[in-house]
Amino acid sequence: MKYLHCGIKLGFIILFLTGLTPGKSLAALPLQVGVYHGGGSRYIQIAEKQNRICFKGFSSNGVTVASVAVDTSSQEFYKINGFGGTLLFQQDQGTLLFGQRNQLSKYTADYGFPRDLDDDLKECLSSQKPFFRQKSGGRGAR
Repeated sequence: MKYLHCGIKLGFIILFLTGLTPGKSLAALPLQVGVYHGGGSRYIQIAEKQNRICFKGFSSNGVTVASVAVDTSSQEFYKINGFGGTLLFQQDQGTLLFGQRNQLSKYTADYGFPRDLDDDLKECLSSQKPFFRQKSGGRGAR
């Protein structure tokens, strides 16, 4: 009986330690549809239609709309088409991280912001190909 008890204890210790592996989680949280505020005039909108995910980043400097895909090197991150090494990571239901893997900026859900889809987002969601569109301008370019 003593050996069984030790074996069970050892099993729990191994299970606990394997759960602490850096960079791994039990399940990656999928991107949550909505609008996120990054401070100042910086916003991100995530839209989805039939497993197609699109990103819209907008600020006083302009608007970018692009398709999003799971990062093949890490299933927990999403890469934005046309953005080089820029990634998205859904930290929790209300927090989206955006940026380079080693310099992610926090964006928090803005539930009061309209979730309307503009023509560029609709086109991105309808396309089957990688999508990227950038427009310069101020708030009127949304």
